[in-house]
Amino acid sequence: MPRSVFTLLLILISWGSHAQYEAYPYPSLSPKGKIIQNVGYTHIEIEYERPAARNRKVFGGLVPWNKLWRTGAGNCTTISFDTNVVVGGQKIEAGKYALLTKPGETEWTVILNKDTTLYGTSAYDSKKDVAQIVTTPRSTERFYETLNFDIEILPNDARIFLSWANIQIGFDVETTTDEALEKWISEELLTQKNKDSDIYAGAAEYWLYRGENLNDALKLADIAIELDTNNGWARSLKIKLYEQQKRYEDAIAEIQKSLQNVESREFEDQREKENELQQLRLELERIRKLKEQ
Repeated sequence: MPRSVFTLLLILISWGSHAQYEAYPYPSLSPKGKIIQNVGYTHIEIEYERPAARNRKVFGGLVPWNKLWRTGAGNCTTISFDTNVVVGGQKIEAGKYALLTKPGETEWTVILNKDTTLYGTSAYDSKKDVAQIVTTPRSTERFYETLNFDIEILPNDARIFLSWANIQIGFDVETTTDEALEKWISEELLTQKNKDSDIYAGAAEYWLYRGENLNDALKLADIAIELDTNNGWARSLKIKLYEQQKRYEDAIAEIQKSLQNVESREFEDQREKENELQQLRLELERIRKLKEQ
């Protein structure tokens, strides 16, 4: 690019930014905010404007009790899901929704509405509601100067919190992740259609940390080891699964098999081999102590 053209572009960009600043140089009193979170297989987004308390009484003052609130400032707050979910026990299709609330001193109603173009609440149409969730507010020790949304991840599900001033509410979002994954494990792995050792180990770990179907998890770990005898991850999962079932003799036997496997293998870095052996010996000692208790 010729130097003169490049210089002209810089001047235009600078002039445009300066002109915009000169037109309205003040920061927004309710800046836009967005929170994005993947929860299991589901992508959740919340977009909102964040009003501040600024020494005003928020609830029961700026935001009246028992009246519909846009749950923000300016444009309505929106929440979107890219898969079907269950919100507060109610089935919600994938999509984007306005998030409105009706605050009360002892009870709030959270409303999801199809009309995401709302500015304020004057054009609100209850016929477009897809869900109304009743929740109980609680007081917080922390003072939230600005309206705040947060998404807490529960394993493959979520709890969404709204906090402002000294008040906080929350409501649950359940995804279909576990249902879909369990179906896939049953159809694809327990039938041994897949031939990837790590995929089986991953499924064993999934059940281990859920604390469910531990016998299936052991079967999946066994298949992983059959596909790759050097899969140390799968072997360590078997040890953990036996420990969780208090099958300490089986755990000890599996550690001894792992020791034999590591000792028989060639390592490019001998220190890596010694480290693995040391970790297994420590694990063997720990499990033996558990067995004696």
